[in-house]
Amino acid sequence: MAWKQRLTAWEDTWGDAWEDVLDTPVVNRIMSLLAIVFYLVCLPVDFLLGIPFRCFGRFRTTAPEGVEWAVIPGCGYILPYEIGERLDAALRLYADCPRLRFFLSGTERPGTDYSEPRYMADYLTARGVPPENILRDGEGFNTRLTFENAKKNGIRRCMVLSNDFHLLRCVDTARRLGLDAYAYRVPYVNLLSHPYRWRYWVREKLAFYWGYLRDRG
Repeated sequence: MAWKQRLTAWEDTWGDAWEDVLDTPVVNRIMSLLAIVFYLVCLPVDFLLGIPFRCFGRFRTTAPEGVEWAVIPGCGYILPYEIGERLDAALRLYADCPRLRFFLSGTERPGTDYSEPRYMADYLTARGVPPENILRDGEGFNTRLTFENAKKNGIRRCMVLSNDFHLLRCVDTARRLGLDAYAYRVPYVNLLSHPYRWRYWVREKLAFYWGYLRDRG
């Protein structure tokens, strides 16, 4: 496709230069502050849609009685500081609830060794989680597909483990698909201290709106 070739050429020419600009501390601090302003502007919309209340009472520090699954969405890439935090949280939850089974969802790239679910499974089994307690999903290309695939695999009640910027959308998406989902928060670094966190917060806010409006349409 011609447009894909043009996009690739643009990324090769300008992508690294743009990343270098965004990597500077001053630019990141400015963008983080703008992200906070963006969130404040969005507050009236959030209350209009009831977003602050959509997952009220769904946060847990352990799995409720009868919940036997924990869903861990992938990140779209393998970065230990992000996916590793989710997996370490899974190990803490498993130590408290050894009955849990894990649905590990993410992307795989055919023809390569890249596989988020395999990386996650290897991480957990190397630290004591039995292989039979793990179900891998290599078609979790986005948040919605992760929970659609979980539902196709017979999961109806689950814990959801993800970083704070992603967790609200995960639980809301799962519940809109009919799953009885509970949130297990994975702590993340402070908004102003992580160089890219402002991107995550802005992306998640826009993705939340898009998913909500799509389902209502």
